[in-house]
Amino acid sequence: MWFKNLRIYTLADDFVLPENLEQRLSDHAFRPCGRQELASFGWSSPFGQHSDVLFHQIGHAYLFCARKEEKVLPAAVVSAEVDEVVNQIEAEQGRKVAGKEKQNLKEDIIHRLLPQAFTRFRLTWGLLDTDLNIVVVDASAANRAEDFLGMLRSSFGSLPVKPLFSENPSELYFTQWLKDGKAPGNFDFGDEVELRDNSDDGGIVRVRQHALTGTEIETHLAHGKQATKIGLDWNERLTFVLEHDLAVKRFKPTDLLVDEQDKLVDATPEQKIDADFALLAGEIRAFYPDLVSLFAQRNEQ
Repeated sequence: MWFKNLRIYTLADDFVLPENLEQRLSDHAFRPCGRQELASFGWSSPFGQHSDVLFHQIGHAYLFCARKEEKVLPAAVVSAEVDEVVNQIEAEQGRKVAGKEKQNLKEDIIHRLLPQAFTRFRLTWGLLDTDLNIVVVDASAANRAEDFLGMLRSSFGSLPVKPLFSENPSELYFTQWLKDGKAPGNFDFGDEVELRDNSDDGGIVRVRQHALTGTEIETHLAHGKQATKIGLDWNERLTFVLEHDLAVKRFKPTDLLVDEQDKLVDATPEQKIDADFALLAGEIRAFYPDLVSLFAQRNEQ
């Protein structure tokens, strides 16, 4: 269990975790879809479906896992069924099927097909740290993270959070670092960057597995392009891509960090989750302040 993406949200200073946490999560525990339900979303145990424990705690860090079940009905299948019924009605009754009637037919067909639909499951992991006062969601898309936050909000009663952001556009920082030829603080350049022209119809240059210093990058910057995402390494322990909305993508431990992790012999799944979460929570606790410091003030070199 290692987060591949970090969407970070800051909690209000007066946030307090509910005392009856287990019960609140149990009230919103995952249950399978009913025969006529398109989706179901709720809390699942971080230790797997055979465990009733709905969160895991190490110090000030809490691990949550939300499970979603979706019924998959291909649009082409539904459309074909609707067309067949519409054609039959029009042939037998000699009239056109109006839009509202067609929509009602579509809804009836969906309800009829739902019990035969394929089922898709998806897990979304999240971490809440009451010391850092943040929520971190492992989600590549913002709407998926918002679904997770919505489930937390429903369970807690309230969840005063806002996305991590910088006062100035992040592109200004990314671009300045490239012009300086180095990343600030404990960060080093990775091997990936996206450069965009400011004009509406401007070009986009995506560079991967390439040094972010040198003539090629300097030329693009000289022609007015700005960096909208950038690959970075942190403290020789983590690699990631930082996007313009400060979402962290492709978040990976380096070989140095993996080598430092204790190797459990014949570890149970529960012990493996505990060890992975301890490693993840510890790294985020050290990494997060450094990440915030990148945007504390405009780089003026």
